[in-house]
Amino acid sequence: LEPYYWYNLLFNKKNKQSTSGSIGLVSDSIFSKLALYIRANLFIPDARVGWNYFAFKKAKKIMKNHKIDAIISTGPPQSSHLIAEKLKIKYNLPWVADLRDPWTSVFYNSMFPRTKRTIAKDKSLEDRIIKNADALSVVSTGLLNEFKNRNSNINLIYNGYDEFDFEGLSSQKDKDSFVITYVGNFMSSQNVNSFWDSISQLIQIDSDFKNKLKIKLVGNTDNQILHSIDQYKLDIYVENIGFVDHKKAIQYMCDSDLLLFVIPNSNQNQKIITGKLFEYLASGNNILSYGPIDGDASSILDVMDKGKMLDYNDLEGGKNQILNYFINKEKEISISDKLKNYSRKSLTKQLCKLLDSLN
Repeated sequence: LEPYYWYNLLFNKKNKQSTSGSIGLVSDSIFSKLALYIRANLFIPDARVGWNYFAFKKAKKIMKNHKIDAIISTGPPQSSHLIAEKLKIKYNLPWVADLRDPWTSVFYNSMFPRTKRTIAKDKSLEDRIIKNADALSVVSTGLLNEFKNRNSNINLIYNGYDEFDFEGLSSQKDKDSFVITYVGNFMSSQNVNSFWDSISQLIQIDSDFKNKLKIKLVGNTDNQILHSIDQYKLDIYVENIGFVDHKKAIQYMCDSDLLLFVIPNSNQNQKIITGKLFEYLASGNNILSYGPIDGDASSILDVMDKGKMLDYNDLEGGKNQILNYFINKEKEISISDKLKNYSRKSLTKQLCKLLDSLN
């Protein structure tokens, strides 16, 4: 039972642009506001909860035909944990609840017109799941600190990167260009005006930079970002590539001179670490980062010696970093041995130990 399907159908969105963080936010129309209210208050904890009945039914068949030793549920969507809870009760199996994002404190909840009853019900579900799971795994120290008082068996296992994704790929950089690339969905909450301003000013003062600059946007890009590009008169430097498959996205990372990384400018964003950050690190390229300077992602950048996280309004810091990376474009970049700690192979060992301890 997929509400996004019908929502996208009504808005004629063929590429399923509406996701959990955006449904109903596309316009000020009465229909859009009504959709937002329904999304916020009828689908708790999230709009994927319509899958649960069918998933539980299918899971029982799997349990009947296979020897299952443990259950892992991962969210968002946080509604998946409700399926795992029912399976644990029915089959008395150990259960790991994996939380990749905050639950009730996730940034887009503040955009929804949620009633007090909805907020209370969602918080009750969150508390129940965290308490009843045999163990929790989280992807950042911020999440660990948020949940540790409600479950003593909590484990930090980062998203990491998959070494297989990089097999067979080689860097194919354009020696005559300086390529800055953003990979992934580029949301309005990630629109950093100081970045566009930095680029605009560098173009005006450095002719070599102006002649060599290329900016590539790989993934779905919000209209607000496209408006900023137009506002700063950067259209001729920007190639809006759009959605590509994952392997091709990794290739774009490898072929770049500088990767743009932006943590959404929102509440609780100190806890946000995306899987993309680890793929950026694995590409070996320089990273220009904007976000909370005291956040978890900033700490990882420091550990990996990948430049300081910039505040969203740090115009001069952005200009200095971009210019430094441009001047040192030909300098060979060494990959730290610490990178292997973030490989999926290494992180899966941690998960295996956790499962063994429960079973």
